Amino acid sequence: MLKPLVIASDLDGTLLSPGGTLSERTREALTAARAEGVSVVAVTARTPYGVDMLPDLVPLLDGAICANGAIDYVPETGRVRVLRSIRIGPGRRVAAAIAARLPDAVFAVETGTGIVGEEAYRPLVGSSNWDFVPNVDAVFKRAKRAVKIKVYCAARTGEEMAAAVEDADLGGLSMCHWGDFGMLDFNARGADKAFGLASWCKDRRVGPDEVIAFGDMPNDVPMLAWAGRSYAMADAHPEAVAAATDRTATNAEDGVAQIIEALLSDDTAAAA
Repeated sequence: MLKPLVIASDLDGTLLSPGGTLSERTREALTAARAEGVSVVAVTARTPYGVDMLPDLVPLLDGAICANGAIDYVPETGRVRVLRSIRIGPGRRVAAAIAARLPDAVFAVETGTGIVGEEAYRPLVGSSNWDFVPNVDAVFKRAKRAVKIKVYCAARTGEEMAAAVEDADLGGLSMCHWGDFGMLDFNARGADKAFGLASWCKDRRVGPDEVIAFGDMPNDVPMLAWAGRSYAMADAHPEAVAAATDRTATNAEDGVAQIIEALLSDDTAAAA
């Protein structure tokens, strides 16, 4: 197994433990990889401040692609570069089309520095980065920029939601769902994890064959398909499994660390 130049990994459900923390084994594996000159990039639906909530991980990152590929974030310096965003007017029209198909939907807009969401979101989150407003119209009036539109339905799965809006006019936005969890994410046209990661790699003259990627959910599919080698977690969504070249153990079993350890072990053996 050839050592890559870049390890690109989803966070929740993949690199992080089920409790949302970085295990000691994974921390040691990432540290060892970087000591061998391998770059580590988080590729996540989280916003930059969501990455900053992981103080054990941040020092081990060479970069972070956030908001499903819409943001290039440098944790070391705090630099946020929006790669693609949704214009507020078209975003409002897409939200209206979704609401017509999902009348129980609750909306929020990620701006790159925070989130503006309907009041109904409040019981679900505890972040100070949220700004709550009465309704969806107020969401789009308050948001100055939209890097991602979030849609939540408590009584539906993500797959049911995706099916309900499948033939709606979504203005060409990129959509992904979360399987059993009742959430849809919408990004600007063409903005997905493959787009964001490819942009980061292009700036460093790294090609897909030099990247190994890890993921577990449908939003990871573009990245898993783009990377030269990719691993779906053992409990990954079927769409992620179909896109990946390989499988690894679950995040509870440090599946990402297992592969990194194998990569570094092979490299050490080849050099002996």
